[in-house]
Amino acid sequence: MPILNGLDSMVEQKDIFDKWQSAKKQSSIARVVRTWRSSPRPVGSALLVNEDSEMIGSVSGGCVEKAVVAKSLKVMDSRKAELAKFGVADEDAWEVGLSCGGALTVLVQPFFSNYEWERIQSLQNQNLGFAVITSISEEAENMIIQEEELQNSHNEAFEFYNQRANGVIEKDGATYFVHSFPPKLTMLLIGSAHITSELIKLADDFGFDTIVVDPRDTFAKKTTYSVKPKALHVNWPQEILPDLTLDKNTFAVILSHDPKIDDEALKILINTEVSYIGALGSKKTHAKRVARLEGCGFSEEQIERIHAPIGLPINALLPKEIALSVMAEIIKVKNNS
Repeated sequence: MPILNGLDSMVEQKDIFDKWQSAKKQSSIARVVRTWRSSPRPVGSALLVNEDSEMIGSVSGGCVEKAVVAKSLKVMDSRKAELAKFGVADEDAWEVGLSCGGALTVLVQPFFSNYEWERIQSLQNQNLGFAVITSISEEAENMIIQEEELQNSHNEAFEFYNQRANGVIEKDGATYFVHSFPPKLTMLLIGSAHITSELIKLADDFGFDTIVVDPRDTFAKKTTYSVKPKALHVNWPQEILPDLTLDKNTFAVILSHDPKIDDEALKILINTEVSYIGALGSKKTHAKRVARLEGCGFSEEQIERIHAPIGLPINALLPKEIALSVMAEIIKVKNNS
């Protein structure tokens, strides 16, 4: 079962949710639809609650979950959605624990119908982008709309979707919550080695598909992967990259440490819309790389797209530590875009 956007803890609790469904337990879904100032969780964060008050996910990291569970049980009984607002100005703010100085609004509704849930899972299994647009009303009607239709007929909703964001829109006198489910991000790794293996594990944890490209048969086929990449290409970058989708959903990591491989990949990637290009190597190594690229006619502006030395500066030494610094930098770029 794919994971709902915002339910980051469901990765570990998938079996529990499957048991709820098998036991036909009634359940609700609560989603953060608005925040103000230092809200503990962002818009789109979600919490599932079943009839036994068991929980999966979070809307506030523990601050208001007790109150939301109580509201969820009420919604299960009435089958009518409710909007719950929490903030330090409320009478019960300190009672429910929202003492961070912010505020949040949570839409609590019965869980999706079987048809809606099956469609959501089918689209996610095919890695097709879509948004769930929910009316903020007692009925809380859900519309599941794919990317192309969003772009052509739902401009305001598409603005959120295109930014991989969630939010509230007003249309024809009604209010709707747009919950975006864009395709998974892709991490493109040039070079197969120990760091590559460690980075693939982290990428998998954070919901990235991974593609490895390395023409060196010994490295490509002999590296041990505890988590397998989605695709492994034993090709030169210039042979395979032109056939891949290199758009804003792609984050490229150059790791081979061989200029014959790395430079060919960079020459292609610099001229694409990929959101991130990072290259392994010291400042001295990168200076030589810059000189080679300048010699090939690339401008200073183009070359500045390369993050090098790669990763956030955490004094990483071990492959696991280097992979962590790279993953952290990618997340920083992703969340600042």
